[in-house]
Formats: sequence, structure tokens, C-alpha cells
Amino acid sequence: MRLPFSSRRRKPAFPTAKIKSLSLRTSVALPDILSTSLLALKESADAFPPLKSAVGGVLAVWDIADRAKQAKSDACDIALRAEKILDVITDAVPNPSNIPPPMLQRIKRFTVLLEEIRYPMEAIAFTSSISRIVHLRRNERALQGIKAELDEAYHDFLAASALRVETQQAGIADRQAAQQTLLASQQTETHIAATSALRVEAQQAEIAVQQTVQHMELASQQGHTYTALGKVAATTDALVLDLSSVLFYSRLSVFLASP
Repeated sequence: MRLPFSSRRRKPAFPTAKIKSLSLRTSVALPDILSTSLLALKESADAFPPLKSAVGGVLAVWDIADRAKQAKSDACDIALRAEKILDVITDAVPNPSNIPPPMLQRIKRFTVLLEEIRYPMEAIAFTSSISRIVHLRRNERALQGIKAELDEAYHDFLAASALRVETQQAGIADRQAAQQTLLASQQTETHIAATSALRVEAQQAEIAVQQTVQHMELASQQGHTYTALGKVAATTDALVLDLSSVLFYSRLSVFLASP
């Protein structure tokens, strides 16, 4: 069972009734508006043959829908489907000069499909009223087959576009994970460096304390030395006095003992 053709993001799908109304009121207004944007897209894709061919194919389908005498609403519906596929392609290929090989193959298949559906579209759109009535069921089957093929191509491009987005998101997630890992590594290195700096500061502070203690001990030792020297000096002075007294009395004794 084929899924119904879903609308694209940028432009809502035209219901069949609305297409019929537009075609009755202004048979060329809608194709002219769309052709202008498609021609601009074709000019911008001139340097990229795959895209240029795809745009040219869609323009050709719109031209058939614009000039159709029979089954005009179906022709417009087919042209809208083809243009929606082109929209998916342009969204999925932001850089036409760098189209991934799988997407390039899909674009080429889409271009071939556009070429294949032009001939039955022309045969149905430009047939006479009598022939259309005679071959009504066959023509309806052909038109439904064309729509089904475009539906399948549309969903194929949607799947490819979604896969590309998922791949891009996975790549972004990988880059973010790598950046987070690098950031965590840098933070760890910074933490280690900060810890090392704190350790060095602590060691320097400990050395400063030790030096202060050593200075204090040296000052204390110097104070004890000065005190000891003072005591020695005092003792020496006392001895000198004692020796002077002894020497005096010795001389006095000698003097008194002399005849």
C-alpha cells in the first residue's frame, strides 16, 4: 500500500479541487509563478549538470501541465509532485558543488524518471476528447502509475535527506563529545597545575617557617653565648682582683720580713 503524498515544509500541497479551480480561472498563472522560481533555480544550478537536468525536467513537466488540453488537474498534480521532490533535493544539497555520490545517483534516476513520464503525459494531455473517452481507464491507470512512481521517488529522497541529517547530527554529537573530552582534559590539567602550585606554596611556606625557627634558635644561641661571655668576663675580673690582692700581700710580707 502506497503512502499518500505528503506536503513539503515550505509550501502546502495543492488539493485537487483547488488545482481544478485555479486551472479554470487562470490556466497559466500558477505555472508562470512556479516557472519563475524554477528558472531562477536552474540558472543558479547551471554549473552543476545533475541539478540543472533535474530542474529542466521539472520545468518540462510544468510546461506540459500548462499546455494540457485533457486531464489538466492530473497534470498539475504530477507537476507539483515533481517540484516537491526538487524541493527535497535542494534542501538536502546545500552545496551543489559537493553532492554525495548516493544523492547524485538518486538525482540522476529522478531525471531519467522525469524524462520517462513526459511522453505518456503528453500523449494523455494533448489527445482529443474522443480518444480520451475511449482510453479513459487506460489513461487513468497511466496517470496513477506516474503519481505512484513520483510518490516512491519522493519518499526515497525524504529517507535519504533524513539519513543525511542523522549523519550530520551524529557528526556534530561526535565533535561535541570530543570537545567535551578535550575540555575535561584541560580542566584536569588545570586542576593538577593548581594543585601543584598550592603544593609548592605550602612547601615554600614550610621552608619559611623552618627558616624563621632557625633564625630564632640562632638568636637564642647567640643570646646564651653573650650571657656566657659576660659571666666569663665577670669571673676573669674577679680573678684579676684576687690575684692583685694576693700579689700585694705577698709583696707586703716580703717587705716586712726584710731586716
